[in-house]
Amino acid sequence: MGKSKALKKSMENDQKENGVQISRKRKASGQLQPPRTKIMWSFNDNDTDHLYKELGVGALSSESSSSDADSITELTPTVVKTNASQVVPGAPKILQPSQCLNTSGSERHGSLSLYVSSPVNYSRQKSKCDISICDTQGIDYFGGLSDEIILAVFRWLPKFTLAKCSRVCHRWNRLVSDDSLWKRVDLSNKTIAKGTLGNILNRGVQLLRLTKSEVEGPLFSGFTSIIKSTRLSKIQYLDLSMASVPVSVLEELFSVCRDLKKVSLEHCQLSDEVCQHIGENKNLEVINLAMCQGITSAGLMPITTNCRRLESLNMAWSGLQRHSVVYLSLCLPSSLRKLNLSGLRENITDEEVLQLVKTCPGLRELDLSDCTILTCSSIDHIANHLNRLEYLALSRCYRVLPSTIPNLNQLDSMLAVDVFGMLREGALQQLREAMFRIEINKFPFSSIARPTTGIRRTSIWGLRVRDIVI
Repeated sequence: MGKSKALKKSMENDQKENGVQISRKRKASGQLQPPRTKIMWSFNDNDTDHLYKELGVGALSSESSSSDADSITELTPTVVKTNASQVVPGAPKILQPSQCLNTSGSERHGSLSLYVSSPVNYSRQKSKCDISICDTQGIDYFGGLSDEIILAVFRWLPKFTLAKCSRVCHRWNRLVSDDSLWKRVDLSNKTIAKGTLGNILNRGVQLLRLTKSEVEGPLFSGFTSIIKSTRLSKIQYLDLSMASVPVSVLEELFSVCRDLKKVSLEHCQLSDEVCQHIGENKNLEVINLAMCQGITSAGLMPITTNCRRLESLNMAWSGLQRHSVVYLSLCLPSSLRKLNLSGLRENITDEEVLQLVKTCPGLRELDLSDCTILTCSSIDHIANHLNRLEYLALSRCYRVLPSTIPNLNQLDSMLAVDVFGMLREGALQQLREAMFRIEINKFPFSSIARPTTGIRRTSIWGLRVRDIVI
């Protein structure tokens, strides 16, 4: 009797450890309590049979036999062993009645029912590794477009995107090199590797801005450099202000330029050969050589001799010697309208000013600031010969007496006079009263021949050089 109790107790402990609920005898006096909640299926018989059929199961009954179980259609996915790479099947997708295309309208009005989509034979599908190259080929839409249409699309792209498009195919490489896409290029504040600038010139650029850029030589590189160096460029407007360019690169650059109209070389190192190449541009109208070093009378000779259409010239603070200034006063073209000779210090005198106003009688803007040995005679020469003069700068010309400046009132075309650093506030106010029709000290900086003035940071000489921003 004791053994049976011990065996029973050990069985109860095993059941507790395994999580099996222990059934206990109900007291005889106890009555069965009715359940508080009642769960009922809302499926009708037809829906229940359909659901069982889709799930591949059937209702259990006492009359069911093994033969009946075998007759149930098996719709669960199975893994078939084949030579092809096997793909693990996913779970069956459960669809609502509204998502089933084959569901009739009468079935949707019944109670909510679930439909299970039939499994797919995954053994027939290919893995990603089995996809051949021919299956990935798409339609070449650009192949059906003409060159003109593609060029019209390329015109809206910035230059760095065009450079990437040239690597797509041979056709795009040819179209990207079209001259119509490279008429204006802005490479300011950039470091340009050797051979890059030569490739840009060969693409037919007409407006080129290289302000504050660093250009590395040689200009042309590669096995076709000899052929490229003999081809003339189409560039007409060139801005090299404050650029770091070796003299050899400048000589190579201007050797292929024959159609230049406006050039700025402010703060660049020049040579006689560079000036000689510049002089070969007979249509040159504007040239800015302010703060340039290396300019001599031998370099000025081809410019003044060949460029007879010159209208604007800036030679400020260029360190010209006295004989170079004398040569300029004698040989400048009569077509000149704007001239800046500021910063020549003692290298220009009243005699050169007299010869200058006789050589260029059509001057409208003249800047003689920081020419320290000019006297009142220069004021008289200017007032007597330059009848079309509109602007005159005599800042820091300390030998010019303030009492002679009102003599400029006889020029009906005169609009502004700058005399910075010469008069105190009281004397300056008296000068304004004596020359009430003319503005005094309005322009502290000269804009003669400079490509970019004021707030126009994206243009040179009034022409836009940057791409259109969309």
